[in-house]
Amino acid sequence: MKIVQQSSHEIEIYEQETLENEKGKAYYLVSRLYLNPLTQTLKTLAKTAILIDVAASIAAIESLNSLLQQKLENGQDEEALKIVQLLVAAQPEVTEWKFLMARLLNEMGRAQDARNVFEEILVANPLSFEALFENALLMDRLGEGEAVIRRLQEALDIAEEENKVKEARDVRLIMAADNSASVEDVKSYQELSKEDPKDFRPYVCRGMIYSLLDRNEEAKQQFAKYRELSPKKFEVEGYLRTSLSRMKLFGSNEKN
Repeated sequence: MKIVQQSSHEIEIYEQETLENEKGKAYYLVSRLYLNPLTQTLKTLAKTAILIDVAASIAAIESLNSLLQQKLENGQDEEALKIVQLLVAAQPEVTEWKFLMARLLNEMGRAQDARNVFEEILVANPLSFEALFENALLMDRLGEGEAVIRRLQEALDIAEEENKVKEARDVRLIMAADNSASVEDVKSYQELSKEDPKDFRPYVCRGMIYSLLDRNEEAKQQFAKYRELSPKKFEVEGYLRTSLSRMKLFGSNEKN
């Protein structure tokens, strides 16, 4: 029997043809599977399951939020805190839940825990006006006056390095608020109001200062101006959720 010796080139061609043939079979089988009615049904079911899961998640969040409002209105702070913690775990990217948790912790007398939450917010957004402002108030209450200035100066440096004019102005506004309440502080905010007459925040701070000076009528005028200029979503109550602030800032005729 004659043995035919194949060259390496011929072997290579044969292997390539075999490989292409196998690929063709694989593509054919995959295409058949893809077009198979059962496969299409499974794909549809998978998409439906995802949509149901998303809808269920949204419904669950809405239910938790509704329950949270009830607990807060009833003064059940411990139970409210547990719900907020669930919301933070479910939606860690939603900063509002963290703000609410920090404010609730503060109202429960857990100022340091509240501070920790604000610091967590500031890690993600070092120039958050709300977080910087509320954190500064807490730090001052905890006797960290000098640390407050350093913390705010760091934020101001970031804003100036990144050429963020609005954010730098916001930090300066907070730094002015950090001083003890005095008529001079009111003048500082008057200057800031001249820079941007449409900014409602200087009026909030002036109202705070007048309240602390027991000049309640002037405080009410400032808060009225704040309400006129502020966007609907902004609530000064969110900044100052303590019994003292409710009493001092809004007086007996103003309700939270």
